[in-house]
Amino acid sequence: MRTIDIFIVLSINLAWGLAFISAKIGVNEFPPFLFTTMRFLIIAVLLIPFLKIHRGQMTNILIISILGGGIHFAFFYLALDNSQFISSVAVVLQLGVPFATILSVIFLGEVIKWRRILGIALAFGGVIILIFEPTIFSDLGGVYYALLAALSIAISLLFMKKLKDVKVFDLQAWIAFISFLFLATISFLVEENQLDLILNASIIGWGAILFTAFAATAIGHAGFYYLITKYELSKITPLTLLAPVLAIINALIISYFSLYEGFNEVLTFKIIFGATMSFTGVAIVMMREPEEEKVSSSP
Repeated sequence: MRTIDIFIVLSINLAWGLAFISAKIGVNEFPPFLFTTMRFLIIAVLLIPFLKIHRGQMTNILIISILGGGIHFAFFYLALDNSQFISSVAVVLQLGVPFATILSVIFLGEVIKWRRILGIALAFGGVIILIFEPTIFSDLGGVYYALLAALSIAISLLFMKKLKDVKVFDLQAWIAFISFLFLATISFLVEENQLDLILNASIIGWGAILFTAFAATAIGHAGFYYLITKYELSKITPLTLLAPVLAIINALIISYFSLYEGFNEVLTFKIIFGATMSFTGVAIVMMREPEEEKVSSSP
């Protein structure tokens, strides 16, 4: 990998890792649905030029946008809002990869071999260890929402495999637009005083919205899709496992130095062991089987 591409990988991980932090700050400043509604509004406005009709593909695009956009991020921000610890949310979200693998076997008839079965077992085993850590056990609401967020994004990947000739930012534009409408409706129904909160938001609150929108999309997703056009997906995706690790490290630093109220991150041996076990399992699932390497170099 070229030096510039290594720099891009590091930038993506840093952006996504910090996006966890800004998202946690955001749900402390705003109700979770309002926060993610504002995020998608910004992205939708920026990507208006890419909002194009794709005949024969719109049903799949709609399902992907609702599952992988609105529902996924609704559960993600609910997880952060209902969790004291970023570490539990960051680790559990990685289960989207083994979830997607299991669903591919059930619904697409794909075959997995012992190595990926081992990876799935390790990934879920690590999360089970985390759940029975006393500090995380008191935080199960956030864990459950994170599991639902991981499952929803995994289901959306099944429909994403059906897309044909839909460019990356065309899809991102539809996800942003539909997610904005979906989440704005939920916010209107279950949250209150949205206009007052927006008008009286602090600089920190607006900074969290802007950073989450630009870091996760403009740097994170754009950089990621650039890399997968140059390298095999199986080689690039494991490198993004650094993002949740950075999120946990940053959360620990903020908690230790009391840089922002609302961060109470702790680190125990069981958390380290469970997280390492889960990350290892996810990395194994992401690897290609030897036969796949011989058959094709494309994801």
